[in-house]
Amino acid sequence: MNVLETLLNQNNWDAYVPLMNGLAQWRYWSLFRSALENLKREALYQSPIHGEGHIERTMLFGALAARDENLNESDALLLMDACAYHDVGRVDDSLDDDHGRRSTLRLAELTGQSGEELLVLMAAVEAHSRDDRDMDAVLESYNLSDFLRTRRLAEMLKDSDGLDRVRICGALDSAYLRRPGSRQYISFSEYLFSLYGGMKAQY
Repeated sequence: MNVLETLLNQNNWDAYVPLMNGLAQWRYWSLFRSALENLKREALYQSPIHGEGHIERTMLFGALAARDENLNESDALLLMDACAYHDVGRVDDSLDDDHGRRSTLRLAELTGQSGEELLVLMAAVEAHSRDDRDMDAVLESYNLSDFLRTRRLAEMLKDSDGLDRVRICGALDSAYLRRPGSRQYISFSEYLFSLYGGMKAQY
């Protein structure tokens, strides 16, 4: 069993019990649990920085964001897919603006998404590794029918990813987060990462 599933089953979250109990009441909680249980771990980039631990935590932040912003089922699933596979194109742990684009090449195979939904997913994943100033241009290059929907998902992915920057920089700077709702999880992100620190053998 992976680290996050172990933590979810133990349900021992200290001061964050109300937060996690509330998330468990989310109407798409089972969607999140299914995405976690069916995560294609063999496809993930293997690294203590961008590997399984990072992906699990990013998925949890994505679930919180999807609940808070009341995403519909289709968009919640897209966000889970984006959180799960946004780093599969990595070749190392360096600052790499192109790893999002490389990750898009595997999304159809890994998620089973197709058509417009796949393009939305690809756009969000490509944009996550690019500078915010380039986001609109990246998204527009996919010629999607609903730009605002895609931009929201791209920002939510970037924030879910960004909340786990605690593994790199320790204290999080809220300036790295785009959506106002993301900032309420800064202290939780630090706490969550500390739980993984106590389970290094499974990281």
